[in-house]
Amino acid sequence: MSTTTTTTSTAPAEPKYVYFSYEGTFSGRRLVSPSSPSDEQSFTQIPIVDISSLSSPSPSARADVAHALALACERVGFLYITGHGVSPELIEETFGAAKEYFDMPLERKMERWIYGSRHVRGYEPVYGARVDPGVKLGDRNEGFLLGYEPAFDPSPPSLTPERAEMIGQWGNNFPPDLPEFRAKLGTYHAELLKLSRRLMRAFGLALGVGEGYFDEMGQMDAPNTAMKVIHYPPQEVDSADETGIGAHTDFTCFTLLQTTLPGLEVLNAGGHWVQAPPMPGTFIMNVGDFLMRMSNGRFLSTVHRVKNVLGEDRYSIPFFFNTNLDAPVEVLKTCQSPENPPKYPTELVGEVGNSS
Repeated sequence: MSTTTTTTSTAPAEPKYVYFSYEGTFSGRRLVSPSSPSDEQSFTQIPIVDISSLSSPSPSARADVAHALALACERVGFLYITGHGVSPELIEETFGAAKEYFDMPLERKMERWIYGSRHVRGYEPVYGARVDPGVKLGDRNEGFLLGYEPAFDPSPPSLTPERAEMIGQWGNNFPPDLPEFRAKLGTYHAELLKLSRRLMRAFGLALGVGEGYFDEMGQMDAPNTAMKVIHYPPQEVDSADETGIGAHTDFTCFTLLQTTLPGLEVLNAGGHWVQAPPMPGTFIMNVGDFLMRMSNGRFLSTVHRVKNVLGEDRYSIPFFFNTNLDAPVEVLKTCQSPENPPKYPTELVGEVGNSS
């Protein structure tokens, strides 16, 4: 860096922050575009992890995958997973069902308006939400949100009458005249639920409580999942009035995402937005707030947003996995010590709120 003889001083640039939605409330902020270089630990690309060995009979092979997942979740909080076992044909069929649904007239879709549903299930129109209050128009996307049903579970639980009533209260809001739409989304949900349980067992191994922990504690037999099919119409480049979806962290254990176009951006520790475009044969996966809490902050629930500025319609299908409604969101014993006490309170999934 060269020196000059000028006596004129320049005030340091004001810090800039991104304000984001955390656990359903607009309560967080992180520094963006700092004047200093990025921290050397800050990521510049999204890692890839092959999880195919999670189905291996070899404990050491499964442990290797758990270790790789843990590294990605500690350093980035976002990753691509390969070897997931979900067929590309199923993914295409689900996108096809979503596109057919969004092509319907708005009046038809609004018959199942999400905010007319007791537990926020159904159709949300363009600008129906505004994750970032600073964006004038709001989120330029429309979506249909559904949640867990025993009918969508490849291993449906044996429920007591009380638990069946609790789960039934969180009913879905499908259009009754579109049975194929319901069936295709339900089939996809079932496949993602199998994958999510496998991943949650790997996280149990990674966090030191063991693969069987969440099963043995009875926390995954009727999980509070949420799944959304989303359509992002094209938006104006660099528009301050709208965005695909504003900056936020996911209100879940983790999210599994399929999308048709780039547009997802992930905030790194240096305050820079890193692109996370779709990659053939992979899911984009990210840590949510609940898994961050369980790990006592070891795993990162990373801020992200969507800007669809390519001039094309973008579609995505995020699948949000949580443990059961009556399961605790608590710092695991293996993730705390006298020197590292719990940073988060213990609450039940249903007390903290809905996973959408």
